[in-house]
Amino acid sequence: MAASVPRLLFWSSFVLSGIFQHPVDARPGPRPTLLNRRATNDTGRPCGALFEIIEEDLRQQLFPVFNAGDVYSCLTAVPFLKDVGLRFIEYYNTTLQFQSTLAYLESPPAEYQQPGVDVVTELGRVKQKVLDDQYTRQLDFEYDIHSIVHAVHDDHVNLFIGITAAFSFASPLDFVSASLDGKSLPKPYLKDDIVKARKAGWVEEPSPVATINNIDANEFLTQFSSRNAFGYLESHADWNDMFEHPTNDIQGFYGTLGGRLLFYPGNGLDDTFNITLEDGTEYTEHWLAFLNQLHSPGPLETAGDFYNYFVLGLAPPVEVNDGDDSGLVFDFEGENGLRLIAIKVDTDWIEESDGAFPEPEVAQPFLTLSGGGVVTGYFQDDIGILSIPTFEQFPDEAKNFSNTVQEFISKAEARKVNKIIIDLQQNRGGSVNLAFDTFRRFFPEEPDSLPWTWAGSRRRSHPLGDLVGDAVTQWWKGLDPEDDEQLFDKWDEAANEFVIAAKINPLTNTTFENWVEYSPGSANYREDRFSKVERLNLSDDQVLYSAFSIETVEDDPYGYGGNPVTTQQVWKPEDIVILTDGLCSSTCSLFVGFMQQAGVRTIVAGGLPETGPMQAVSGSRGTRAYANYLLDWMLKFTGQLLADNSSLPNIPIDYETRDTGLWVHHAGFNLRDEILKSDWEKDPNAEHIPRQFQYEAAHCRIFYTVRNIYNMTQLWSDVAQAAWKDPSLCVEDSTGYANLPDQPAPVPAPTRPPAQDARVVINTGATRGGPGQDPDGVPIFNEGDVVAGMAVKRAGLEPCGAGDKCPGNSICQSVPVNCANGERPKATEAKYCLPLCKPAVNTCAQFASDVKVNGALRCDLRYEAVTKSRKHDFVGLCAPREGIKPQNLCPGRPAA
Repeated sequence: MAASVPRLLFWSSFVLSGIFQHPVDARPGPRPTLLNRRATNDTGRPCGALFEIIEEDLRQQLFPVFNAGDVYSCLTAVPFLKDVGLRFIEYYNTTLQFQSTLAYLESPPAEYQQPGVDVVTELGRVKQKVLDDQYTRQLDFEYDIHSIVHAVHDDHVNLFIGITAAFSFASPLDFVSASLDGKSLPKPYLKDDIVKARKAGWVEEPSPVATINNIDANEFLTQFSSRNAFGYLESHADWNDMFEHPTNDIQGFYGTLGGRLLFYPGNGLDDTFNITLEDGTEYTEHWLAFLNQLHSPGPLETAGDFYNYFVLGLAPPVEVNDGDDSGLVFDFEGENGLRLIAIKVDTDWIEESDGAFPEPEVAQPFLTLSGGGVVTGYFQDDIGILSIPTFEQFPDEAKNFSNTVQEFISKAEARKVNKIIIDLQQNRGGSVNLAFDTFRRFFPEEPDSLPWTWAGSRRRSHPLGDLVGDAVTQWWKGLDPEDDEQLFDKWDEAANEFVIAAKINPLTNTTFENWVEYSPGSANYREDRFSKVERLNLSDDQVLYSAFSIETVEDDPYGYGGNPVTTQQVWKPEDIVILTDGLCSSTCSLFVGFMQQAGVRTIVAGGLPETGPMQAVSGSRGTRAYANYLLDWMLKFTGQLLADNSSLPNIPIDYETRDTGLWVHHAGFNLRDEILKSDWEKDPNAEHIPRQFQYEAAHCRIFYTVRNIYNMTQLWSDVAQAAWKDPSLCVEDSTGYANLPDQPAPVPAPTRPPAQDARVVINTGATRGGPGQDPDGVPIFNEGDVVAGMAVKRAGLEPCGAGDKCPGNSICQSVPVNCANGERPKATEAKYCLPLCKPAVNTCAQFASDVKVNGALRCDLRYEAVTKSRKHDFVGLCAPREGIKPQNLCPGRPAA
């Protein structure tokens, strides 16, 4: 392919027209003991029997939990329809045109630590299999698609679709990985054994796990993590993602092994999960499965019903009397509803973490799973520890977050604390403004003297993206500030990803004039095209409001806009260390990048049971996570703009209704890559390797130990020793690979693993009855069975009805709605029906499709709910992270 030709994804309809382009995750509590009836033993109707149990459990106000094989029997009975699959591939192909890293994934630099993948070829392979009628089961099709997504190793690239979004699989036991003494290689342990030994004063050492299903435990889990971990840049982070951790506990999350498995973990006939400890103790359990949705799907009897509901998003036809559709959804507030109990407000994380966290001396208000508080501070002699498990905050929480960070700094200074540990374990990102804000509180110099906060980025250039950018930028520049409606849009859309006129061109230090200046089509690298580098204009009030939904200038990030610096730097960079576990991603990555460029060192914990270096940040280092529903909205909006302007070309797709084929809950991708200023300054016109593909080793790696994995006080003490007193505590051969300003070049990165097939091979073994058939070989599904019942897919949040009534599994809540006030938009309150959710899957995204939300919807934990074993699961509401934009609910606007 010639360098001057844009890198096209094959088969796209745009080729014909000449134009184209962590979770959060729930923690269901301790494992329930499965009753005998959980094994359906009804192989003739695996889906019908399964959903009879679901209906029964929901009537008893309990969460359904299954043996994994019962769920797998139903999933493998669901057939594949060729036309639906092809329509989805077309939709997903168009979406992935906007993924920024396609060329670098196909041809990664040598320091990249995961195998490369040609997404184009892999998608082509799946499409060809569809055309060749090689799929008979929907599950095989979806697993092949998910295998490609996993091979991208970017947690901004995620997909929740069809039947694989219906259930999650889980280990029946919780595991951790720890070294006995910090020097010997880690082994897996049962979490409960570690916690019990600590509480008993270490009278006896817990016994490590020797084998799992008669395979060496480390070997089993290494293979398992490479197949099931999602979104990380090296296998060390894949490993850490499998296990339980106190910082997961305080956020209501599981490790992937504990409750977030996408791929079926059994062998088709036998779900036995046997483990043997080194002391000879044996456990015989079974792999589990959880239902991800929180309402009854209705009477699903056949695989056809299952297909209609989970693949097409259509509920089965039912008798409906007097227009009452309550039989189609589960009433959470009715007499037979699921029992919801408000989560208690805590002031520490002790109980949630099984005693791992001590009582904090500084705590963000509303420190609870449902309250929004996340930041805590601790002091050990002359060491201060600031724990930030996430940057994810709603707008009304962000101010408390910032104030708590400042309170910690002030108290540490008053106590004459000499050293600081910033603990970012399990931090998967969040609100970008908090990365800028937190960094400036530690390094409050003027921005112009801080080259490391430049946060430059670029995107993949392609015709459809250029068409959208050109149209939207022209529209924004043409808005009349004298018109209140247009003034609101001017503020509201200043940080829109396709409004380039508000972004800074670092070549000129002024904003871009138009899209052509930004994406001229001349930057060709690795047979693909890229835009120029852009920077966020944090001196522009409109951008600050649009990007972060900040209503008043006083709430701007510290040191920007109307929030000037009022403090001085307390600690030198060498007196601060950042602790991560490699899972740091997105906004967390941005923050760590700022701190490293300022000279702060990093220590990373855990990783595979082997010596050597490990990267501090192995989650996504991309600067903009984007989603299909946002892209759908932008394409629709662009189509309307182009239709109203005869001087602009027509958009080459049906922008009104982008056909997804199957039910897409969420399809995420990375829109922009971070480009380091140090690379850009060498030659602004040269190729710049995205930070995503650069090797960034931590300055020191330590192993978790049996004494510190569930004892944060001990862990922080061990980190301080390794950072400032005893570097021999660092894992063998883990130092010397990191880079610091004004220091010698680091040791070269380890060799990348050899290329592998992108497809994940699942050992599914024999299936019960075969695809689409009962055990007697009689087909249980025909294409004619797919009938149009009532749609269960919902487009957008709905305003509450009379008397604050909401349909189905929704609860009426007041939420902020941003309204124009003639200047900087302000938030008012409006009542919307917020759907209940489990954070195990990103089901909230579907509700944002037709509601213009500034930022994604988040499953905001609010309640506890009873499970089969009378333990608790966590339940939330799909709430707008940064405020709903006007939907005819603002004062002076007509009602919808």
